[in-house]
Amino acid sequence: MVSYVYWPEHLYSRPDEDGAIAIGISLEGSDIMVLDTVPRNGAQTALEHPYCEAAVSEAGGTEWQFGEKDVAITRFDAPRLDLMQFFALEPISLTLPEKQNHTSDVGNMRKLYEYSRYFHTDSKLRQSVSLINLYYSHLSAFHTKYPQLTTAEQQYRPWRSIFAWYKQTTFNRLICWTFLHIIVMLCTVAYSVSAVLNWRYLPLANVSATARQIDLRCRQLCYFPVQYLMINKNKLVRKKMRRFSNHAQPAKGATRDFPCKFYPDYIRFYNTIWLMINDLSFGLIIGSVISDKSGALCPLINRAVTYCLNDLLKSVTTRLANNPFGIKLNDELTRFLSDLFLWIIEFANFYVITPFTSEQSLSKLLKVVSKTMILIGASFGFSLLADFFTLISLHIYCFYHIINKLYSWQLNAMMSLFYLFRGKKRNKLRHRVDFHSFDLDQLLMGMLIFVPLVYLTPTVLAFYISYTVLRLFAIYFEIGLNYVIALINHFPLFALLLRIKDPKRLPGGVSLTTADQGNSFKLKNNPLQFGMMFSLYTVLLGQIGEQYCSLGTLKKILGGRPISLNRNRLYCVLYSSLPVEPMMIHCIYEELLETLPNEHAKHEAET
Repeated sequence: MVSYVYWPEHLYSRPDEDGAIAIGISLEGSDIMVLDTVPRNGAQTALEHPYCEAAVSEAGGTEWQFGEKDVAITRFDAPRLDLMQFFALEPISLTLPEKQNHTSDVGNMRKLYEYSRYFHTDSKLRQSVSLINLYYSHLSAFHTKYPQLTTAEQQYRPWRSIFAWYKQTTFNRLICWTFLHIIVMLCTVAYSVSAVLNWRYLPLANVSATARQIDLRCRQLCYFPVQYLMINKNKLVRKKMRRFSNHAQPAKGATRDFPCKFYPDYIRFYNTIWLMINDLSFGLIIGSVISDKSGALCPLINRAVTYCLNDLLKSVTTRLANNPFGIKLNDELTRFLSDLFLWIIEFANFYVITPFTSEQSLSKLLKVVSKTMILIGASFGFSLLADFFTLISLHIYCFYHIINKLYSWQLNAMMSLFYLFRGKKRNKLRHRVDFHSFDLDQLLMGMLIFVPLVYLTPTVLAFYISYTVLRLFAIYFEIGLNYVIALINHFPLFALLLRIKDPKRLPGGVSLTTADQGNSFKLKNNPLQFGMMFSLYTVLLGQIGEQYCSLGTLKKILGGRPISLNRNRLYCVLYSSLPVEPMMIHCIYEELLETLPNEHAKHEAET
């Protein structure tokens, strides 16, 4: 059986004319990894487990000699954990694990997925990769235990001693205590605001885009201390977080094991901060432009809104009342529906559109939007615009709701009468169609009702299709605004910068290639693909296309089923980096208290 020896690249290419010994380490369930090479004449120290002599090079020799016959050398570039470099067998996840696990909704599919028979036996490779990720930690431990075998000069860094001294000063404890209580106070306020916006009797966050944006910022503020504690490897916090409950606890004394599980929190934390800064930057730019150009924008917006939400609707309704495209419609029903809708249009125009879209009102609105963007970010300004559009287009929803109900009732009545003529009856209790015998009087009554419904169908269908198209355009506009908000709030900017600067920080798996004309292998990191960074947006676009731009949408329209804007599905991107349930404030306070210097923590515990 072939055994593998993992060899750092910077040691593999180091020549030594006097001979050398490669010192390796092998933990339980892993292959040997070379830590360092020492001169052969100076290596007289007996090595204890887990260290061993991996290979020997004779004086003047160019080849390494191994104790076993079948040995495959696998070279690798030693990852630096302080620079967030590491190997991972699976692509790193930029979203929370509980937000990407969809197999739990499939019932028995999850049990089949977790069955051990369908897993690859890669435990040895996984342990070896974990060993490689901790290369410099094991190297430092080896140099500490065997200083006589150290070949590199240790660098003295005085700033570490100064920082360690500063951490023990009273001034540092006072600063930490002050910041701790300020953070807890802010988290308490944010937690309370989020609870009010998600009150089950009146969930404003599910209705208003502005309320949803405020709720998002409050949840992010409450999650910042938790992310800080997880980044600093606080074990108690991991126990309270659901996604760490099934993981084995780290080995004693190991502070940087399993980096691929903890570094995504680092990426998500700084990605959120970067996005907040960019939100403010975009807000300053867009808000300044809106403030400067408000005089020219107000007339344009007024004309556009008046045409789209008033003149166009009147024109469509009037054309429907005058037999459009030469199709003869029912005069009485057409006159009734057109008069009803024209009255609603006039009512909405007089009480909503004209007061809210006049140049004076638009000037005030743009002033509020620009100030909001400048002070708290562009996402809040776009949220205000989304809510404003929802308000002024409410009558389109009313039109669609009225005509959809009318069309649905008529379609269901015609289907029931059609079953009646075929000698069938719909069984609502068992959700099926059964055979049934009807009397002649029932058949005649059904015929008398069915014929007028058939003749009224073209009229209802013309109004239904027209207002459904208008409703779809309104939904598309709202989706566009919400998608812009999602891009501002969850664009993987920090991950993209890491991917461009150093692809080793975002591993997407490993690959083995041959080197030295087939004499050894090269272990490389596959950088995370750009498509996986935007996987949430791809899924969201697919869901939007399936719900509003597909054959399924056409079937829903023809079947009379209502088409609504699913806000929770649109907002799933915003909450992909946040837990479902935030940690309680008193738990955050207790965990942050433990991070303070010991004397202060002891004093707080006593009081």
